[in-house]
Amino acid sequence: MDDDPMGRRTKDESAQTRETILDAAEIEMQARGVSQTSLNRIAQRAQVTRGAIYWHFADKRALLEAMVARTHLPLRDLRQCLSQHIPGNEPLWLLREVMRHGLERLGNDPRHRRVCHIVMHRCEVTDEGHPADALMRAMFEDAREVIMSLCNEIKQLGLLHSQLSARDASDMVMAFVAGHYECVLRHPETHVADRDWGPLVDAALRGLMNDPTQAMLTRAPAAEIQEPEPADH
Repeated sequence: MDDDPMGRRTKDESAQTRETILDAAEIEMQARGVSQTSLNRIAQRAQVTRGAIYWHFADKRALLEAMVARTHLPLRDLRQCLSQHIPGNEPLWLLREVMRHGLERLGNDPRHRRVCHIVMHRCEVTDEGHPADALMRAMFEDAREVIMSLCNEIKQLGLLHSQLSARDASDMVMAFVAGHYECVLRHPETHVADRDWGPLVDAALRGLMNDPTQAMLTRAPAAEIQEPEPADH
């Protein structure tokens, strides 16, 4: 039996209203800061009622969390990448791609850049604390766990600098990515987002390697499959 067209239309309209509210919240929070953005202002910009906002979100904190979930902050992409990774299979290449992808999003994804700016620079600390503190802590720990896993693999392959532990390397990778996000978002006039991040990532990773000249930062070509010779009869 076919779905009820009216029910499907209502569901689609509800989803669109939710997106419109999130769009409006992004604009208002970027301009005013999270603490100074009221639900009334968001409702006015979205051209909906406060009741419509409460239908989709319990409060402003829930709205902020949904905003972050919609854009996926950079280090959260690591978990998805690792879920498709075979342990020991080119962990250095995978780490490079994850770092490069996260930094490239700064230049080619305006929504991503806007939400990162809100979370990092427009979430004022109030008497109730930092509105995104728990969210950022959880994402940081999750990202650190994934990067540590890749760095452990790189260490086991004998590629990591002998004086660095996997923890040292993961801390340096985190600082590299987070530092560039901070610079680009805080000083966009001097730190360009739309650039070729590959050479910067490669230079950073080679600095962690035992032998930088032997570090394979590009993916190795797939091995040719040798067809077995027919057996003699």
